Amino acid sequence: MKKSLLALTAVIAMVFFGCKENPYINAPGDNTKTEHDTIPTIALPNPVDLEGFTLPEGCLSVYEACHISDTLGSGNTSKEKYYIKGWVRSFDSKHESGMNDYGNGTFFIAATNDGHSDLKMFEAYQVYGKDGKKFTSLDQVAIGDFVVIYGQITNYNGTAETPGKGAAYVYASSNPNFDPQVDPTKVTPDPAGADVPAGTLTVYEAIAVSDSIGAGKTTTDEYYVKGWVRKLDSKHESGVTSYGNGTFYIAPTNDGTTDGITFEAYQVYGKNKQKLTSADQVAIGDFVVIRGKISNYNGTAETVGKGAAYIYYSTNPKW
Repeated sequence: MKKSLLALTAVIAMVFFGCKENPYINAPGDNTKTEHDTIPTIALPNPVDLEGFTLPEGCLSVYEACHISDTLGSGNTSKEKYYIKGWVRSFDSKHESGMNDYGNGTFFIAATNDGHSDLKMFEAYQVYGKDGKKFTSLDQVAIGDFVVIYGQITNYNGTAETPGKGAAYVYASSNPNFDPQVDPTKVTPDPAGADVPAGTLTVYEAIAVSDSIGAGKTTTDEYYVKGWVRKLDSKHESGVTSYGNGTFYIAPTNDGTTDGITFEAYQVYGKNKQKLTSADQVAIGDFVVIRGKISNYNGTAETVGKGAAYIYYSTNPKW
């Protein structure tokens, strides 16, 4: 009887403890196991590209990018920059706040779009959008997009990812909202009776000025810039409450069709260069004219902060 119980105990131990180690994932670069290893192998499918999508020469698959990260070792970043292709499979929990606050997205890409390769993903960490410019709307990245990321590869505690804070960007995407088509004639007419000084720039023209001076530069001259308030920055209310300045985005139209083409009114004051006194002095749908210098902040067209620019005119009844 004792022998039977001992045998039964041994069987139970084998069932519960014999496979404690996680299965080995067999993918390009994972060549640390030999044929004598008893750990079961999970074969990952070959990478799948979007049909008709033009890829840069030397573009890496997710597997290859993960292999480079593995060879770097934890805490290290590659000297070279790479193109990395894959399918957007999931968002990081801070993706939305990163997009809204800083114009960068954080999401995971896989080699296929059917879930069969989700065990081996690459993290696009705090990446910017087209041409290294900040994203302007959440819908510019969506689950199921086929994307190409450009940037260095890092190994963060074993996670293969890009360096943060916009050091990498989305080079190309199948998302229809990724690269908004600029049509300078697409504007919502100024409201009747609006005080719009001669020579006031549209959002398109203000962005062109910002692009012309280059990243990190600010114009010497001040400009009037007109547009429709389409989005409030997440720090708009606290900025008004604490410092009397507001931060929001204006677009050429008020119907949402140009929300991917915006100019950032960054930490602006109110009428006559006076501090704003309540957050509701700026609201979605307001038509405004901003006065101040134009800056290029890592590709984002905006005003200089800390009240250096102000709202010259607004249709907001509380303004």
